[in-house]
Amino acid sequence: MKNTSRSMGWIGRLAAIVGLLFAMLAGGAFLLSRADGPVFVFAGGPLRSGEQVDLAGMDWVALDELHELELEIVGTASSRTLWFSIHEGVPYVACDLDCIDGRLTRWPQQIDRDDRVVIRIDAKRANGRLILVPHGSAEYEAVRAGRVRKYSGNEGGRAAAETAAHAAVVDVGEILTGRSKRTEPGDRLYRVDPR
Repeated sequence: MKNTSRSMGWIGRLAAIVGLLFAMLAGGAFLLSRADGPVFVFAGGPLRSGEQVDLAGMDWVALDELHELELEIVGTASSRTLWFSIHEGVPYVACDLDCIDGRLTRWPQQIDRDDRVVIRIDAKRANGRLILVPHGSAEYEAVRAGRVRKYSGNEGGRAAAETAAHAAVVDVGEILTGRSKRTEPGDRLYRVDPR
């Protein structure tokens, strides 16, 4: 009898812990979906704060000294923090993980359905559209070379640490999804155009 009641007590405590963890995760997801933008590395809600400006009127060359921008995907009312780079005064963002026929749904699949975005950087918001830059094009090669220079981490500090962590995540992701055995690249590169 004592063993049975101990087992039932243990199962009850385990069920309570699992229920509490589930409630915390659900509550956290709910709060993040209502947040004004992403929170740290977690996707957030729509971008509401920041001065509304015209995308083409922003000084992207000066903004290139920053490493990240916030991007809201209008169709899903969700936002995330992304690295960006500038080529010929135009901003570009990329998804370096397996975005083609991947096992996980990534944000580029959402862009395939609705390319409207809102960009927030330097306390300013601008409406835009993400335009896919084809692999192998001259634009793709030039922008990728610029991204490598910007995020190479040669100067040490935060850029070096983030680049090393990012490369490790991409490498592991490509092994887990089988992308490392395929010849075509799995990344997506987008130009941000005004809308």
